[in-house]
Amino acid sequence: MTVFYIQPNETRIFDVEFSGRLRSGDSLASISSVTDATGDLTIASTSIVGTQVRGTYSGGTGGTTYTIVATVVTTDGETLEEEFYLRFLDEPSSEAGEVSFFTVRTRTADFLGWTRQGGNWSPDEIARLDEIINAGYQQFIYPVTLEGEAASHQWSFLKPTATFDTVADTYLYDLPATFGAMSGDLVYDEDEYVHRIIEQTTPGMIDRNRAVDSASGRPYLFALRPKAVSMTAAQTTELMLFPTPDAAYGIIYHYDAKVATLTETAPYMLGGQAHFETILQSCRDVAATRYKDDPMGREHGLFLERLRASVEADRRLRPKTLGCNNDGGRVTYTRHGTDFSVSLRNNLG
Repeated sequence: MTVFYIQPNETRIFDVEFSGRLRSGDSLASISSVTDATGDLTIASTSIVGTQVRGTYSGGTGGTTYTIVATVVTTDGETLEEEFYLRFLDEPSSEAGEVSFFTVRTRTADFLGWTRQGGNWSPDEIARLDEIINAGYQQFIYPVTLEGEAASHQWSFLKPTATFDTVADTYLYDLPATFGAMSGDLVYDEDEYVHRIIEQTTPGMIDRNRAVDSASGRPYLFALRPKAVSMTAAQTTELMLFPTPDAAYGIIYHYDAKVATLTETAPYMLGGQAHFETILQSCRDVAATRYKDDPMGREHGLFLERLRASVEADRRLRPKTLGCNNDGGRVTYTRHGTDFSVSLRNNLG
């Protein structure tokens, strides 16, 4: 069954092909109907053009897929039906270098020899393309350790900054669904005029401290713990503070983000244009492994080359050192790239 794509405000002409249904010497004589089961679409100007039924379509709801049924009568007296999907989707434009789910889908299909026209892909081919793209995207987001490196690279664009305000007499706070892991300690917003961090500890230590001292105040410890485990929803994380805040304080934190599955309605890939060719090559690598019987072959080698280039580009966005952590007795400097760190203990006599 063919899938056609149309944007919600468009009026488009599509042709439904019947050549594969016609017997030798038979042809289309008349159109009985062209309908969708919901009746929400406007279908106009239907006509026969050779072995195709042409129609004008508009009026669909964004994010909705309609099943269209075209029924015809042939010159030999047969009644034939042909179905196709019409997907109303606000697809982003395909600008050069744009890192979009749709752009990579088209180029991956072309690599596999499935043509660049989405209307020619079957639902099964679309499902396979989507699986390839998400596998290739995950391979890029969580890369292998490159030769000569001590660990796999952690992308700077997966470390966003977030803020929240505490609430008096509340010590538990839900973190966003995209939260993966904390990167460093919490700090007070500059508006608080407090040059102090909130250090991480264990949930057990927070519970112990709360049992010993229930007084509220300005938090100086935090812990993370997973919320109730359920197989019916994605697991989230909550943050615990000690002592329980006695007022509203602005808090800043950095975290490693979780990466969601790419879909038609969530089409934009993280990383931006700088990593477009790497993501695309990663998808080609997956496609070659699954559908060209070429695991760890030429496409994989090209992906590793592109990955190294992307890693170096990402490192240029970071400082040479990640800063100084001075607690009075120890100074720690951390360099990016190899995750090298050195601690110097002060001895001031």
